[in-house]
This record gives sequence, C-alpha cells and structure tokens, in this order.
Amino acid sequence: MGNSGLTEEGLNVGDPLPDGLSFRASTGQWQAQYKGQRITYNIARYGDAAKDLANRALALMVSGAFDPVADDLLFKHSWRLDDAARQLGLSLPQLRQWMLTGTVNAQEIRPPKRDVRGVDRITGYELIMAQERLTTCTRGEVNGKVESSA
Repeated sequence: MGNSGLTEEGLNVGDPLPDGLSFRASTGQWQAQYKGQRITYNIARYGDAAKDLANRALALMVSGAFDPVADDLLFKHSWRLDDAARQLGLSLPQLRQWMLTGTVNAQEIRPPKRDVRGVDRITGYELIMAQERLTTCTRGEVNGKVESSA
C-alpha cells in the first residue's frame, strides 16, 4: 500500500477527522473546537507539530483541562536547555545526547528542535511535544496503540 494515500498533512485520503478537529488547507491551519472553545495552530508557525498540537488541545478541551491563556504563555516561552531537561525529567547531558542522536533511554524518539531565536533554548511548543512523545513511548505506545508484551 505504501504512503501513496497520504496527504502532505499526514492524513489518509478519504479518512474523516475526529469530531472537533478540522484542517483548512487554504490557510494551512489545524483547528480544535469543543463546547465553545476554539484554538487554531498554523503550519507556517508550528510545522508538522500543528496537527499534534490541535489533537492535544482537543483532548484537553474534552477533559475540561484546557487553559488557552496558560497554553499561549507556555508556547511563547523560550526554555533554557537545563530548565527544559528538568521539565522533561532528564539530565542536561541526556537532553543534549537526545537532540544530537534522536535516541533517549535506548529508544528512538524524535527530539525537540532548538529555538532559532536563542542559543541553547527550546520553544515551549517543542517542549510540550517532546513531553508528549516521551510519555507515549514510556507507556509503550506505538502509533497511538499500546503494545502488549505477550
């Protein structure tokens, strides 16, 4: 089958989006909406993380834990690597090694990208997505499904 049925946004052609999640190709925006709350993530700003951020926001909205002001502040904050490492539960050398090799705790996980506006910094949204990927991998999930060890 291959990836011939995938669009540029990582969607399978013809697959419906979950309720509350939408994509506007003309503007390159992912939008999460639930019970009057709405937030948009632009691909121009967030790159391939825009879809994941919209999914994350939708999950938080559904659980009642979404705070757009706190999220906005966190996204705009540029984290020093030592603070980011502490937030991720890693040592600074572990974080640096992960960013260089793509491997952390003997698992290959996509590392956070450096903030282009600062030396030894990570943007808030990269930190959030790195945290999500670490959490997903430590739970043993692959492609959103928990793998059984049996």
